Amino acid sequence: MPESSECFLLFRNGSIGNTLTAVPAIRAIRQAFPKAHLCLILDPTGAALLKNCPLIDEIFVYDKLRRHRGLWSNLSFVRQLRRRHPTHAVLFKRFFRNGLLAFLSGAKERVGFETKGSAPFLNRIVRYEEGRDVVELNLKLAFLLGSDRAASRDLELWFDSGVESATEQFLLENNLTEKTYTAIGLGGRTSPPNYLNAEQWRQVVGIAGGENKTVVFLGTGPERALGEAIVRSENLRFLMAFDFPILLTADLIRRARLFVGTNSGLAHIADAVRTPGLIFFRPDQEVTNEIEKWCPKGPRYRPLVPPTDSSVFPQFLPQVEKAVIEVLC
Repeated sequence: MPESSECFLLFRNGSIGNTLTAVPAIRAIRQAFPKAHLCLILDPTGAALLKNCPLIDEIFVYDKLRRHRGLWSNLSFVRQLRRRHPTHAVLFKRFFRNGLLAFLSGAKERVGFETKGSAPFLNRIVRYEEGRDVVELNLKLAFLLGSDRAASRDLELWFDSGVESATEQFLLENNLTEKTYTAIGLGGRTSPPNYLNAEQWRQVVGIAGGENKTVVFLGTGPERALGEAIVRSENLRFLMAFDFPILLTADLIRRARLFVGTNSGLAHIADAVRTPGLIFFRPDQEVTNEIEKWCPKGPRYRPLVPPTDSSVFPQFLPQVEKAVIEVLC
């Protein structure tokens, strides 16, 4: 550790989208405490995603589903944290277990969100507001620590030469060039795309594919069947790039002309790498709050809510076409 009296434990173990939307707050903390030792606590996917982040000094992998399920493994993890002699713990995720780990770490300042009047183990709190932009909520924690209230809310992602070489090899092998293909993300465990059927997705992808109709499907294996159903009856040139390492997936999104997908981690990757995107949201009673909370902001992105009545879906397609034009102009 560098010579500094301050050490921050930053807890951001959770989904890809949650991880990336905490980056502006982490950056604001780094700017406010340039000499502090920052330790970022991530799940295995988050650690792979942010392994090149220059804002932090150390990454601790906390895998509560596998490696750190049992009591003894958690006690070992606490000892690892205590060896850093933390002065602060910042909890970007409202996990009870994170609060307990922060308390047991010995950090005197424990900052996080109050939910329904409760904030176990914390002594500095911000009220969590459902339906509030999650980036702004995370920045509130940084502001509580004294960060600049004019801090940038931009997401960021960092790549290394190994990932970039792998991406370039993939493009070369498949006769692709940058900004000539559309990246398609069909959701996943937290954002299943089942509010549109394969035929409806086929029509959306056909519009989004552009003049050359080249699309790259990204995500995890369970989504492959939907991808194959989409392209089966459409005149598309397509590639399946499922279960790629997360930074390789991100680099493919970075080099795409457009991202189209559900409200998911891949949508936040598109935001972090500045690729324009159409983000589809499930049409339910919470959709307005979901858009405000999760949709990337700015002119490069458009939230789209398809109709629940499939008979009027053809009238929705002009909105998709208009959104493609707007984000690419």
